[in-house]
Parts: sequence; C-alpha cells; structure tokens
Amino acid sequence: MNTVLATTSSFGANSPQLLELLKEKKLAPVVNPYGRKLAEGELQELLDRHRPIGLLAGTEPIPRAILDMAKGFLKVVSRVGVGWDNVDHEAAREFGITVRRTVGVLDQAVAELTIGMILAALRNIARHDREIRGGIWKKYTGSLLSGKKMGIVGYGAIGQRVGELAHAFGAEVIYSDICIKDGGASAVCVTFEQLLAEADIITVHASGGGEILGPEQLARCRKGVILVNTARGGLINEAALSAALQDGQVAWACLDVFEREPYLGPLRDLDNVVLTSHIGSYAQEARIRMEEMAVENLLTALDI
Repeated sequence: MNTVLATTSSFGANSPQLLELLKEKKLAPVVNPYGRKLAEGELQELLDRHRPIGLLAGTEPIPRAILDMAKGFLKVVSRVGVGWDNVDHEAAREFGITVRRTVGVLDQAVAELTIGMILAALRNIARHDREIRGGIWKKYTGSLLSGKKMGIVGYGAIGQRVGELAHAFGAEVIYSDICIKDGGASAVCVTFEQLLAEADIITVHASGGGEILGPEQLARCRKGVILVNTARGGLINEAALSAALQDGQVAWACLDVFEREPYLGPLRDLDNVVLTSHIGSYAQEARIRMEEMAVENLLTALDI
C-alpha cells in the first residue's frame, strides 16, 4: 500500500475522517510524530523511512536536496496552506513532482485574526489582561479603529478581506501593491512611500520572502504607528522593530509570524506587543476546509 505523509503539526485532529478517506483510497497515512514544525533533517528522515507517494506538507523547507532524494517515489506535494515558497518549484518541475496549494481557504481566518490583533492593540486588551493577572488594576485609554487610516501592504485576497473588514469598522483604507491598482470603492491605491507616511496602522500581507519593513522604512512611518504581520516571518526586521517600539516610533506591534519559530526573542519582554504562535489558520472551520482541500488536491493529482 502506498504511503502519504502529513507533516503539519496537527493534521486530522479536527477532521479524522480525512485519514479514513485516505485509507479508503488504498493510501496509508502517516502523521507528524513530533507535533510541531519539522526541521529539514526530520523531514528527510521521515521521507526516507516511509517513502510516501504523496506529501501533505506544512511550512517546513522543502529544498532541491529533499526533492532530489525523494524523486524516485514522491509524486505530489500538496501544501496544507496558501503559501508555497517553502518548496523549490524549479526542482519539483525538473523531477516531475506536482505541487498544489489550498488557495483562498484561509482568507477569512487570517483577516479576522489581523483585525482581532489590531483591536487588542488599540484598546490595550493584552496589556490589561497581563496586569490584572499580576494584581494590577489600572486603566489605559485606548483608541478606535473607526476613523483610522489603515495601510495594507500587499492587496491580494487576504489583504482585500482585511480591507473590507476594516472599512466596515469605519477605517479609511489605503494599500500598496505592485500588481493590483484598482481596489474598488472602499480602498485607494498609493505608493509604498505614501502609505508609510500616512497610515496609522500598517498590516503586511505580501507574498514571497524578503524584508519589507527595515530600519529605514520604520523611520519613515508615522510616529506611533501600529504594525501587524500575519503573513510570514522576515517581512519586518525584528531587531529594528524592537528598537522602534522602545523609542516610541512604533506604538504597538502585532505579530503572528517570526523569522525563527518558536519565537524566543526580545519582543516577548515588551508590553506594547501582541504575540501569537503562527495561528492564522487555526480557526476550526478554516483548518478543516484547508485539510479537506489539500487531500482533494492530492487525490486529483494522483488521479485516484
């Protein structure tokens, strides 16, 4: 019986019927034994041990060396998620390995998390919670999302959904995107430099890797800006962000993703930061649909 390896930390936890479906299709599912993101060496060891025909992949790196090693048995990489820049696509094409992803399934989940983190920052929710637990009863005056100018960097499907939700709260929405120039009636396209200078809140939803907000860009932001990253680690320079949070250039930072995870860095020691453990997809409804679509993509690619 051919094997399918699922490397996400909790595949099937909310949808065990998918494991049964794979078995019905004469595929033997193997789930991540570590319950966390795999390191490259761990992925290689699991692939070598189980030699799966299909990989239901998480965010772990899948470089050329891994695909080269697996090319004799691996036919499909089906990402359980939207981002797929962790996969070497050129190598996959060269070795005849099909790569699929679950487009659109996380838009609402990530957008709602983004808005939730912004509200937590604006109303000091996390700070109040921490202080009450520590025996401190103190009230901090916050601010409204209504009337704020929100700048969205990257106006793809998730960025657009964030814009729609922010507009419903009464925020003015501007965005910067190298491809999308017509954001509809509720959002205005501006240059990146204009967005930095004008936005009260900046949320990053760009695709691909590389740093977008480094020391120079942070210095050009409005003083007291709120910065949000629920897209991918490395888009905001964490060292520069820490300094900007301490000197008041940035009022709050809300981060769900980090350059290295699990995150153990100095941002944990700052009061004006909201941190979550890469939970953008961890809404039950979204998680179930994402896993369903990943399995559908896998079975279609295998023609089963």
